Amino acid sequence: MNKKFILGITLLGALSFYSCSNETVIDSETGQEVGNNEQVLSLTILNSGDGLTSRAGRPMYGTEAKQTIDKVRLWICDSGGKVVYIKDYSDWLSDSESYDNGRMTNFVLENRLTAGTYTVYAIGYDSNSDYDLSVFTRLAKESTYSPNTIISKTSDGGETVHGEEFFAGSLDFTLSDSKGFKKDVVLNRQVAGAYIYVKDIPFMNGNSRYIRLVASAKNNELVFGNFANIDIASNGGAGTAAKFVVNGTSPATLTGNEYEICKIDLQNWFYSISDENNDGLIDATVTTDPSGCQYSGLQGNNWKNPYKPTDPNSTDYPTFRRGSVFGGEFIIPFAKVAGEQTLKLQLLDSSSQELLSWNINLSSTDQQVGKTVTYWNNSSWGSFTSKDDKNSYSLVRNHVYGIGNRTMDNPGWNPDPEDPGTDPEPPVDPIDPTDPSDPDPDKPTDPDPDPTDPTDPDNPNPNPDVDDPESLDNKQYLTVKVNDNWEIIHDMELE
Repeated sequence: MNKKFILGITLLGALSFYSCSNETVIDSETGQEVGNNEQVLSLTILNSGDGLTSRAGRPMYGTEAKQTIDKVRLWICDSGGKVVYIKDYSDWLSDSESYDNGRMTNFVLENRLTAGTYTVYAIGYDSNSDYDLSVFTRLAKESTYSPNTIISKTSDGGETVHGEEFFAGSLDFTLSDSKGFKKDVVLNRQVAGAYIYVKDIPFMNGNSRYIRLVASAKNNELVFGNFANIDIASNGGAGTAAKFVVNGTSPATLTGNEYEICKIDLQNWFYSISDENNDGLIDATVTTDPSGCQYSGLQGNNWKNPYKPTDPNSTDYPTFRRGSVFGGEFIIPFAKVAGEQTLKLQLLDSSSQELLSWNINLSSTDQQVGKTVTYWNNSSWGSFTSKDDKNSYSLVRNHVYGIGNRTMDNPGWNPDPEDPGTDPEPPVDPIDPTDPSDPDPDKPTDPDPDPTDPTDPDNPNPNPDVDDPESLDNKQYLTVKVNDNWEIIHDMELE
């Protein structure tokens, strides 16, 4: 299958310093002349938020490269850790201007830095973050900053059950009085992600109620340090020189040795748990509605999108394939438990008793297999003596572990394909909403008739490379794609 990934690199900060010289210096970003005694800092952030926000930042609906930060703080420390410069943006969208695929701003350092070695740090976060960021926000000039700061949720941060999207990075640089230079500091996502996107749910004699993704370990806090500082060229780019880092700490005590990452209630997605055609799967369409009335020779809808707002005119919500279910979370990275299966998928009954279970494995050719992962070992960074294998592997920073293919939060099902008898026309192609070869540019492209969704014969999937839930029907393997600009694609298997 050809993979198509959405460009929109995490977060990029470009630092431009110019110091005193006998020549006029031109800022390459703005084309403006820089005064001989000025040092200019150019900060660029690729910012592609979409309004799908919650109290603690955006929710996770797939692998799309985006973020919805609204605050940025930057500070510079000298070689002794003393803070010599601080810059804040309280409303990033208003304080910056459009630049290529993101936002940027330039400013002059009010107090010129002298020659020496410095480290610049920066964070990007949501104004309603559930993380306690006071260790960063209370920093003042002349105070001392220590790297590898550990942050946790606030005392009232109950809305973030797992993790929350947060961007950070740092860069060491040496400043000379004789010449200027330009360096890049890259702010990467500091959490991992996991989601479930599946269809063809086993009926199990009507006992199916929940689908759950569980892990063998969990961390409660994040470590601010050991940044990758690489410019990821594309979302999920396989050629990226990835860095496998577990920047989580404070292991949690697990109930039943399982960390529940997400639990999907099937009753939120189906009007009734039914199997009228006796194929062993929960029906997406039925001939009898849940109230018992017969449809007049037409199939009726048995599936619903729980994320769809009540406003019929709203289009700002995630859409899904009919018959599918979805659940996803940002999570704090955690280290593997040696010898234990890292991820499992479970089908449960109404009392949460297990009906079916699958192990989720890395492919034997996955880039993470055979890697030595770096992790925070109580007070310092270390590496495992054993390498990751397909069963026992760490969930690392800035990687998303997903079951089913979903590269866009809203793949373009507008309206949602909920009722097979009332869809007025085929869905718009989510990659290219117009056909360049069509004389009518406003006409939606015709969806690709192959493959079709057997639960949705009147509404074929226009692009399975963008949105394609994984079938659970008699499967021995599930494919999990891990990308981290999400950086690399990891094909994972379920057994």
